[in-house]
Amino acid sequence: MEPKKTSTVFLYGAILVILLTAGITLFLRSSYFSIQNIKIEGLQQIPQAEIERLTSSAKGQNLILADQESLRKKVTLHPLVKSVQFKRQFPSTLVIQVTERAPAALVVVPNGVVKVDENGVFLQRSEGWPDKSYPVINGVDIPDTAGPGQELKLPNLKTGLLLVHEAPSELLPLIGEVFVNPIQQITIYLTSGVEVRLGQAQDWKDKLDVLNQLLKDNGYKSVEKGIRYIDLTAAKPVIGR
Repeated sequence: MEPKKTSTVFLYGAILVILLTAGITLFLRSSYFSIQNIKIEGLQQIPQAEIERLTSSAKGQNLILADQESLRKKVTLHPLVKSVQFKRQFPSTLVIQVTERAPAALVVVPNGVVKVDENGVFLQRSEGWPDKSYPVINGVDIPDTAGPGQELKLPNLKTGLLLVHEAPSELLPLIGEVFVNPIQQITIYLTSGVEVRLGQAQDWKDKLDVLNQLLKDNGYKSVEKGIRYIDLTAAKPVIGR
């Protein structure tokens, strides 16, 4: 009789597990976990209403089973959105953490300027000058057909952005303009009005470090007002008055 009793215990156990699993599944799929609130975090440039429009379809979906990948694709259609992360706040709130694309430089175009990020993605076109200052990259022609969200694969733009990326953080606010000529030689114009000739290179870091140290030198500061240009095309800087 013992084997029969053991079989009965296993049967009851299996039924209990099935019932518990079914109960938990039904509970997780219930309206208790329906998304009622969407919290959007991380916005600085993008109006919240624009992200709310892109995520409105998530309301009413199950918080646990919602298709996050589909929602991610919708949100990243916005040209200023770099990436998106999701968090659940039980029982009914979905938190959307947005990482925005950060402007790295400006390109002057007819009747305005275009903001681009470090990868050359077209972020925004505006007729007026932005409140926050960024280096201006000149020697670049952006096609009229280009628009927000498009990566601009323009060699001169990529060269200018590489220089901006490699500039020491304390030097960057002093760079007013980066001019890239047709053979990708670079000339910087500092906000002080001094012209800096860098020439042609693949890696700008060493020259920019030399420039940064020179601008901080007390001897340079004492004569800065009379300086017209700094030539860094060779290893040693040449100062012109």
